[in-house]
Amino acid sequence: MSYYDKQQRSEPTLSYEVFPPKNAAGWGALYETLAAISQRSPDFISVTYGAGGSTREKTLDLVSRIQRELEIPGVAHLTCVGHSRQELSGILNALEAAGIGGIMALRGDPPRGQKSFTPHAEGFSHASDLIALARPNFQFRIGCAFYPEKHPEAATLDEDIAYLKLKQDQGADFAVSQLFFDNDAYYRFRERACLAGVAIPLVAGIMPVSSLSQLRRFQDMSGATIPAKLTKFLGEGDDEVITARGIEYGLSQCIELLDNRVAGLHLYTLNRSNATTSITDELRGLGYLPVRS
Repeated sequence: MSYYDKQQRSEPTLSYEVFPPKNAAGWGALYETLAAISQRSPDFISVTYGAGGSTREKTLDLVSRIQRELEIPGVAHLTCVGHSRQELSGILNALEAAGIGGIMALRGDPPRGQKSFTPHAEGFSHASDLIALARPNFQFRIGCAFYPEKHPEAATLDEDIAYLKLKQDQGADFAVSQLFFDNDAYYRFRERACLAGVAIPLVAGIMPVSSLSQLRRFQDMSGATIPAKLTKFLGEGDDEVITARGIEYGLSQCIELLDNRVAGLHLYTLNRSNATTSITDELRGLGYLPVRS
């Protein structure tokens, strides 16, 4: 059964996210991670896309390899940053020709050194524009992003939800959240989105914490709230201690989300497998995920 079929049947999906590394050592670590997560029978693996298309070919090659060698559906991220409409059409054609069936359609963050997003003169300003291009012209399953605590550039949460509704109306099949550490934020967003007419599956993005410095970076990069209960739970200690507690906290998040009918779990790996596979194995052992076939 495909991840799309499971979503249509309201069965929670399991997926992981990786990114194309910058050097040979990084690729070695990624291949070890892919080997580990492939044994956990994910519904799909998504691959990110560098700012301005800086990893375009690597993203396409990596998604193709995941599908060909691991026989796991791949979902390729695609952003509007730095691309004209014609270039985006060409990339979509290349992805389709490579047999890639899913994309994550994103506006994308400004390139490093730029504070605000500036669209290509002949490109798109919003992910909804990219979705509107892809939906009628290609056969992809289309994912998009949402922010349980509001996109930093949105004036209000309701405005952000209205934009998610637009992405749905343009043809998005599902949405994956930015990382969050407070499940109540997800529940509030889901309830208000439902009232606003959002009916696509809202998959929860979970990032296990592995160090206190990493946690601060998450907050700076994503704007995610760091709840007091997480800070208290992590306490102090070396990275090994914090990693173990981060896994435990991430597991508790996933259990509660699954108990509350989450559409799916999307585990951000940072190209390292231990934390996310530990969470997956615990969930399976507790009966929250089916036994691997």
